[in-house]
Amino acid sequence: MDSMRKQIIVNEIKLWKENKMIPQEYCDFLLALYSEDIQDQESSENIRKSKSRVVSKDILPILGVYLLVVCLLSIAVFVIYFTEFPFILQTVILTVFVGFLLWACFYYSNKEFYFGIFLIGTALLLLLLTVQLNDHLFHHNRSILYIMLFIHCILWLIVGKKFKLLFFTLSGIVGIIIIIISIVI
Repeated sequence: MDSMRKQIIVNEIKLWKENKMIPQEYCDFLLALYSEDIQDQESSENIRKSKSRVVSKDILPILGVYLLVVCLLSIAVFVIYFTEFPFILQTVILTVFVGFLLWACFYYSNKEFYFGIFLIGTALLLLLLTVQLNDHLFHHNRSILYIMLFIHCILWLIVGKKFKLLFFTLSGIVGIIIIIISIVI
């Protein structure tokens, strides 16, 4: 592309940027693309600023989601093992947490990254709830616990295959292997 055409395109992009016809990040990207020789110091500075804004826009929500799931898991462990709440109240709290994370899974199902985080939190809370139910209802019966854990591992395999989540598939396989080894030994 000759210099005259590049200059026309760069001028047009600057006009778009001034009139806010397209987002500023897109303008900066296009300016960087077309102004190899013509690029001035101002546009390169804008590109650096826009990159840092995009990174911070992506990282903050992800950290918030991680923090939410870790907080819910921490509260659940605290409620079960370090409080004297009645069994029914503990079960209701865990069920509400599992329900919230399931709702978040479906709500954020179009954003694949959030979906996986919420799904992992749901699986861990559901596992914790299952162990608590076994302890209270079946008085630490190992055979029922093995059956419940085996059902969890099968559920993880199904979720992993259906949503193409490798970590769930591997967790289900490793869990089944560990359960079988534990039964045999």
